[in-house]
Amino acid sequence: MNLEEYSQYKETLLHEQPGFAYNTYLCTIPQDFDRVDLHWHEQMEIIYVKKGSGTVTVGARRCPMRAGSIMPILPGELHAIDGDPGVRMEYENIIFSLSLMDNQVENDWTRRHVITPLEMGTLRFPRPIHTGTPFHSEVSAALDSADDACSRRPDGYSLLVRSSLFRFFYALYAHRSTEENLPPSPYEDAIKQVLLYVQNHFSEPITVRDAAGLIDYSDAHFMRVFRKETGVTFGEYLADYRLRYAAYLLRERPESIGSIASLCGFDNFSYFIRRFRRKYGISPKEYRSAGRSRGSFPPHKGGTVPSDL
Repeated sequence: MNLEEYSQYKETLLHEQPGFAYNTYLCTIPQDFDRVDLHWHEQMEIIYVKKGSGTVTVGARRCPMRAGSIMPILPGELHAIDGDPGVRMEYENIIFSLSLMDNQVENDWTRRHVITPLEMGTLRFPRPIHTGTPFHSEVSAALDSADDACSRRPDGYSLLVRSSLFRFFYALYAHRSTEENLPPSPYEDAIKQVLLYVQNHFSEPITVRDAAGLIDYSDAHFMRVFRKETGVTFGEYLADYRLRYAAYLLRERPESIGSIASLCGFDNFSYFIRRFRRKYGISPKEYRSAGRSRGSFPPHKGGTVPSDL
């Protein structure tokens, strides 16, 4: 399991069945994790806030969310999730592949008018979907119906979930916007490439020059672009990624704190301790002890930690 899977899928698994790619997770910020960093995936995602408030960042746009707000995330969209300071934010994270709704019939209307436009980002509708509108009433009724079917799991419940998703798709289509699409950021592919590099190489020494060279940018241009697109410097992003991974390993692995620091790319143990305390307010040892005392070591999807972590 990599950090993206931990950050997004660590939560209590509610709905998963082999051969039926529709999953719902309950998430809480900051109890489960302090935030979900900028990332993307090929599935569609729906963030459905149940309690509290926070912000979902899609691309470079920060969208305030409150209880009841719903944010559909399209395949391939860069997005991040933050809770508001001092507020417990509870939300459902619904993940499914659009292929779940594609019957593969040639010239299928749903594929041409809904599925492909969602994949291409050309089906536009108001986001986030806030309470108090007919659009929200239709979308929330469809999602709540799917949630109820998954909770009860009657024989053939996947048919009920699919029918609810068709209602959800119909609401998106019925409330589509005719406004001209905003052009995507010209830097999106470059940022994705850098984020993927960090994910795969964070335990190794990485400099600004390494990241800039990866996408053929000068150091100065890369630093400007990265901060503009993500809201933080590359150094801040890399350090935060390593610290969050260290927190994950402290809960999941029995190795010494020094070994975990090294696994996460920190070659200076004292610096690691200082940065960890600055981020989490306690030392790594205290963090590990607190997790054990609460019995909060989260279960893995699949039950074991891969040896390459």
